[in-house]
Amino acid sequence: MKRLIIIALLSFSVPALFADEELDFYTEQFNNAGTVFEQLGAVKTVVSQNLADADSFYAMALSRLLSGYPNVKSTQEKQAADDMAILLVQQLGKDGYIEAGQSVWNAVKTFSNALVKSESLIALGRMNAENFIPHVTQVLVDTTTRGPINRTSGERIAYGAITALANYKDPSGYIPVFFAANSWYKAWVKKAANDALPILSEDPAEQLMAAIKDAAYTYDQKLLALRAIERSDTSDENKIKAATTALTLGWAGASVNSDIRSKRVQLRKIALDMISTYGAGDDEASILNYLNWSYRYADDDEERLAAVSAFSKLASDEAVKYLGVYIIEINEKKVRGALAAQDERHIRALIAGIGNTHNQAAKPYLQAVLAINWTNQIQKLAQQALNNL
Repeated sequence: MKRLIIIALLSFSVPALFADEELDFYTEQFNNAGTVFEQLGAVKTVVSQNLADADSFYAMALSRLLSGYPNVKSTQEKQAADDMAILLVQQLGKDGYIEAGQSVWNAVKTFSNALVKSESLIALGRMNAENFIPHVTQVLVDTTTRGPINRTSGERIAYGAITALANYKDPSGYIPVFFAANSWYKAWVKKAANDALPILSEDPAEQLMAAIKDAAYTYDQKLLALRAIERSDTSDENKIKAATTALTLGWAGASVNSDIRSKRVQLRKIALDMISTYGAGDDEASILNYLNWSYRYADDDEERLAAVSAFSKLASDEAVKYLGVYIIEINEKKVRGALAAQDERHIRALIAGIGNTHNQAAKPYLQAVLAINWTNQIQKLAQQALNNL
């Protein structure tokens, strides 16, 4: 019986011993190699042998490669070094050898070859080296922001970062991947980004809202974030928060830059449409003031009429009062014979808007329209609105 037990134990230990001896042999071969080509040969042999517990060998080989890389001169040697780096980080990533995380990140920084960078980034995500999430994120942000200096290289690096962040499954990666999905990359990179988004967050409203608020993001990016929230399946409460935040931001400060002014107008219009649909929630008191600005100081009638629609949706006594004041102002211009070209269009929108509040506070303002010499069409519109209160 004892003999059988010993034989059984040997059947488990002997292969391990042989594997250790083989690794020792290849480690010695790698360390004694005189050229990068010889080192690459040793690495390829270990990979092909699929030796157990070879991660320490791969980590050692990568560390040696990184330290010797500055001395690699010829194009052929650099290609061999690149090939070896790709093999090593792929193996370390596949096996989840997190102890080599720093070396793998150093490969991202050290090698100029985009494929090496890409595979190294992917390896960091596969081994779940969480300490490097901010580093990977920054690589994607920088690549997306910098634009296509070299399109192919940039896309490869971005793909590696996107894949890594998807493997991390950390919500902090959502915004960089979201903007990558809407950036200059070709369809295959954008597809990878779009596929990663639901992995990174089921409801990204919080992350998108942070981008709208953060001054580090451009107005183009804020518009993308706001539209994404508008289209999403997130709660009405989150959409209200996004809309009120965007409207406030759209009126924050002034700029001599025509592009920024234009983007702020777009931001406000989307926000007004969202408020018309979802309301203003607990922020109504402060939002009414911004709605008033959009009516009085809008660059175009589209924004002005969108503000009327938003007032109508809120339908509170205070919202009705704002609409009523605008009606009275145009009434007075009518009495004085001082109507501007757009005033009839505005009074129609105001009558319809105040009528749609179904708030009895609107009654005196509609009666004021009926009391003066407006056209039959406008008086009919006012009467219908009054009847519908």
